Amino acid sequence: MKNSVRHIIASAFLLSSLVAGVCSLEAQQSGNAAAEPNQKFQPQIVTKTVNVINPPARGSITIALKGTELAPGASGQAKLKMGEADVAIEAQTSGLAAPGSFGSQFETYMVWAITPAGKTFKLGAMKAKGNRFELDTKSAVRSFAMVITAEPYQQVTRPADTIVLEVPVRGQTVAANCEFLKDGYAPIGYQFPPIDTGAGYPPQVLQMYNARRIAVLAGAEGNESFKTGDE
Repeated sequence: MKNSVRHIIASAFLLSSLVAGVCSLEAQQSGNAAAEPNQKFQPQIVTKTVNVINPPARGSITIALKGTELAPGASGQAKLKMGEADVAIEAQTSGLAAPGSFGSQFETYMVWAITPAGKTFKLGAMKAKGNRFELDTKSAVRSFAMVITAEPYQQVTRPADTIVLEVPVRGQTVAANCEFLKDGYAPIGYQFPPIDTGAGYPPQVLQMYNARRIAVLAGAEGNESFKTGDE
């Protein structure tokens, strides 16, 4: 299981490394390298219970999203419009601070759909719109739980357990179990040194830099995906 999680992290780094610019950013951050302790972590999987909604076959429905203990002041909603082949989703939140408020490694909020069997589908990254975060997308899955997580980069393939909003328990929801990556891609209590963003690098480059330092911390340097992405 540990090796498979390392492969997931290394593969995500490979995907994120398709954006140019990380080398210059890494060189810029090299002066802060001593701030990072020589610490490795063993990625762990945890199981959490989520609440699956069963929308009608036709029409539209609006579901509430409730802030978790990580973001008790946050709230949101998702409007679902049932189509013939997919579901149109308009999700928005309020009361959320920037992702970095949960730790310097977090750069984005991701929305996930989780089936009653516990399989996850990444719906997309939320975009900041004033004091809100929003996402308009579509899902081929019709019955699912929805969670929003703080993540270090958009190319993550497994949700972290840094859940900030979720569907609350209601009369029409069904409980399901899902696996999450424990502690948001870092050892318990570990904080990555802040990234110096003074040079104005775009979010994609910052997220790619995050992907690399997380992969290194997870001990994924020997993975072929990591080697390919690092070339």
